[in-house]
Amino acid sequence: MNIITHALAGWCIGRAVSEQPRDAVALFAALHHKLGHNIFFCLALLPLVWLFCRRPAMLVWWVAVFHFHLFCDVIGAMGSDGYQWPIYYLYPFSDYGLVWSGQWQINAWPNLVFTVFLLIVFIYQSARTSFSPIGLLSASADQAFVETQRKRPGMTESP
Repeated sequence: MNIITHALAGWCIGRAVSEQPRDAVALFAALHHKLGHNIFFCLALLPLVWLFCRRPAMLVWWVAVFHFHLFCDVIGAMGSDGYQWPIYYLYPFSDYGLVWSGQWQINAWPNLVFTVFLLIVFIYQSARTSFSPIGLLSASADQAFVETQRKRPGMTESP
């Protein structure tokens, strides 16, 4: 998951619990990876995925994307201070934290290359499908964004 999304989720949840910024950061660091990065969290969200999609293939897709997220965290989420975010895959039944000795820092070139790749895919998909996540907030802003992307060289109208 994008570091900005991680930080926003942790901050908003932490601020709901405490007015002290230090408490919000501590809560995020202590609980986020334990509660949200384990197989039981993945399985707990399956009914929600089913509620929104009603397609068995989406359940499989959710599990795959969730595990891809964990994989990305294991290989490339080291902090600039050298701290490795462990994945507590079997929490609460085990406190074993999965880390990889070759984990690169969050701002290392592989993460930057992957981010640029995803931005290109995001722009292409938005232009091709006439929809982006901006549409969740504003239909007119989404339309303006999509039309701008369609005007880029190499972009074509969707069929």
